Amino acid sequence: MSKENEKTLEVYKNKATVYLETSIKHDNLFPEKAKKKREELENFIKRNMETLPKEGKVFEIGSGDGSNAKYIEELGYKVIASDIADGFINEINSKGLKLIRFNALKDEFTEKYCSVFCWRVFVHFTKEDASIVLKKVYNVLEDGGLFIFNAMNREIRDVDEEWVDFSNEYHMGAERYYKYFSEKELNEIIAETGYKIYNFHKEGGESNNKWLVYVLKK
Repeated sequence: MSKENEKTLEVYKNKATVYLETSIKHDNLFPEKAKKKREELENFIKRNMETLPKEGKVFEIGSGDGSNAKYIEELGYKVIASDIADGFINEINSKGLKLIRFNALKDEFTEKYCSVFCWRVFVHFTKEDASIVLKKVYNVLEDGGLFIFNAMNREIRDVDEEWVDFSNEYHMGAERYYKYFSEKELNEIIAETGYKIYNFHKEGGESNNKWLVYVLKK
C-alpha cells in the first residue's frame, strides 16, 4: 500500500461526512445535470451487467454513499458493499446493504464474485496500487466475470499526479492524492493480468474525456 493512498484514506476517515454533504449541495445546485449523470451511470451498469447470472455475487470497492451498490442490488444481484470511513459506512448501513469494512490494498477477498465494481477509486491509486488491485480482483472473479472501474484521464491535466482539494463536489477541506492515467499506461498494466478489455469508453468533462471507463472480462 502506497504512502499516498494511506494518507488519502486518513482524510476520508476524518472527513467522509463533509464529502457527502458537499456532494449533495453540489447536486442540488445543478439538479438536472445530476439526474442525467445518475441515469447515464445506471444505464451503463445495467447494460454491462445484464450478461451476468442473476443473483450472482457482486463486490463493490469503495461504496461511498452506497447508491451504486443499492442500484446493483435492485437489478437482482447479491451485493457486498465496502468502505473504510465511518461516515460512508453509516450512510451505506442506512440503505440496508450488506457491508464490510475493507481496504482493497491491504485486505484479502474471501469469496469469488461474478463482478467487482469500483467507481472513482482509482483516482487515489498510484500505478503500483492499481496493479495490485487489478491482480487481486482478477484472482477473485469467476470465469467470465467482469471488473468495472474508471480512472481520471491524463489528457485533462498537466501533471501525472498531484495533491489537491477541488472546489466542486469533491471538496473536503483537505488535500488528497490524485493520479491521472493515460489510456496507454492503464492498458499496459491490464495486459499484465490476463483480462480482456470487454468495453471501454471516455466520458465526462467539457470534451467528454475526463474519465477512462473500463469493463474488463476474465
